[in-house]
Amino acid sequence: MSGDLLLLLTPLRQALERIERKAQPLLRDPSLLNREEGQDLLDVICMQFLAAGEALKRLEKLQPGLLATSFPDIDWKGAMGFRDVIAHQYFDLDAEQVMLICQQALPGVLAAILTLEERSRTTA
Repeated sequence: MSGDLLLLLTPLRQALERIERKAQPLLRDPSLLNREEGQDLLDVICMQFLAAGEALKRLEKLQPGLLATSFPDIDWKGAMGFRDVIAHQYFDLDAEQVMLICQQALPGVLAAILTLEERSRTTA
């Protein structure tokens, strides 16, 4: 894998890890979403999902099919599409759905990106 790929994977991983960190308080106590502190965390999470979705789209352009063939169990189209939902329907987002994505989908996506990043480091 190329150095260009690593330049994309590292900030993508960092964004996903930031989502994971910021989601933890909300997953532990969903009532935080009713306070400004929780809304601020949700805003950070959504901004990082926006950035991650954009990076996934760039990754797909750089290495078409890499994600789907390497990790077929992950809904990559959905992960990339979530960026569009955030960008175009932000005020209609369901916070509980965002948190469900953080809890159920994020771990697999992050693990896949970590694997690709490690592979890229060893072949760069």
